[in-house]
Amino acid sequence: MTPDEIIRLRQDLPSAEPFNYYTDRESAWLLQALLPADAPVRAVRQGPLAKLLDRPLVKPLTAAGDGMIRRADLQVLTHADGPIPYESLTPATLAALERAFDLPWLDFELSFTVWGNSNWHWAQTSRPGRNLVLQLNFPGDHAALLERTVGLQDRDKFECPEHPVRRTGRPTLAWARLDIDCGAGVALIEEIQSDWLRFVRYELDDLRHLRPRSRALRDTQAYDAALTARYGKVWPRATLLAALKLLRDRLGVAEVFYHQPGPGAVLKHSRPPVSLYSSLPKAFCFEPTRDVPPFLRRKRRKHLSRLPKDRPLFWKMAF
Repeated sequence: MTPDEIIRLRQDLPSAEPFNYYTDRESAWLLQALLPADAPVRAVRQGPLAKLLDRPLVKPLTAAGDGMIRRADLQVLTHADGPIPYESLTPATLAALERAFDLPWLDFELSFTVWGNSNWHWAQTSRPGRNLVLQLNFPGDHAALLERTVGLQDRDKFECPEHPVRRTGRPTLAWARLDIDCGAGVALIEEIQSDWLRFVRYELDDLRHLRPRSRALRDTQAYDAALTARYGKVWPRATLLAALKLLRDRLGVAEVFYHQPGPGAVLKHSRPPVSLYSSLPKAFCFEPTRDVPPFLRRKRRKHLSRLPKDRPLFWKMAF
């Protein structure tokens, strides 16, 4: 994106906003976003969204309902943190909503920044220009955990100043870098990444080597265990859900592309964890495709032409 495009996008976005994540919230959101209309459960089970029907948040709708999956019911589950029209809920929807309220909730905070410069190879963008960055910042109770274990003053150990993280307020747990063509309604998820959890483990490795009997090691082990239990499996799903909600619900994007591991490494000159570009988009029902975001077809034609002809180039989701 150009600087002007970024400025226009930022003008319509808040400096920060709350984002509640409860286990499996993405399954209800994906179903209501990808189903064009109410549908028989049997028909959905025969398609690419079948895996979502048996997820814990949605299962009460399919187990105790009348054989239909309704977008209105799914929207209630998707927005359980908002006003609830209790008078119109079916017993199955109420049971699913009660399940949502019984799940752990994490009160993340979203904020936005910009990534990229003239050295786009260093910035690992797929084309020259800038990315919009959605930052997933820690819940409100994280500060108490940090202070109780390693200490608030150690925040800098777990952040890279050259990465698109927040420098004040709640620290950034993870982020998504987005390249967006709002006019065409197309976006590319360039990257989903978390430094904080990795950097805590780097600190652990150093302490085990340099101070194996120290209190600092014990405290950091306790902090790492708490982080892993609370966020280890959650942060990729919460970050991707927040990005998709931003793209579809706020910016009106109709097609979202996501890098495949091999082609993504070629286009971005980086080799991130494979799972974030394979099992994660697959869990979110992205479909493998040889289609290419229109804004990359001309810019990266030479590199794209060198990729294997019999393999997908991207993941794609169409709303």
